Amino acid sequence: MILITRLALALALIAALSSAQPRHAGGNIEATTRIINDCEQRTNKFKKTLDRALGRDNVRAGQGREAQLNENASRLENQMDKVGDSWNKDHDMSKTRAHVQAALALANDINRAMKSWNMGGDAESEWNTVRAELNKLAANFGLARIR
Repeated sequence: MILITRLALALALIAALSSAQPRHAGGNIEATTRIINDCEQRTNKFKKTLDRALGRDNVRAGQGREAQLNENASRLENQMDKVGDSWNKDHDMSKTRAHVQAALALANDINRAMKSWNMGGDAESEWNTVRAELNKLAANFGLARIR
């Protein structure tokens, strides 16, 4: 009887300890960290490239649309900072996933604008790289890709 009680307590302790551990990215924290860092760097670079492209006369598509695209790029940059902060705090996929989802929603809006405007080589090239990095992030978190 004592052996059964000890076994039950040991199993309860194991279950409690395993549920208290953060849920990691398939055990590959380094790969997820690398993807997040790459996305953060790329969104920062894209924001700067977009600012330059929006300053060119041939890109004008209306002040409101330009302002919205610029705002979405800033919001994406900020949201990726939140993704990084959340991930670096405890490497918990479920906590970080909501931030990733918000970043992808912003990226989808930017993607629609980038497809409809001729932004020029640098901005379009940089966006294609950002989109590819964000799609890696989406796949890592089991979310829909940017089309």
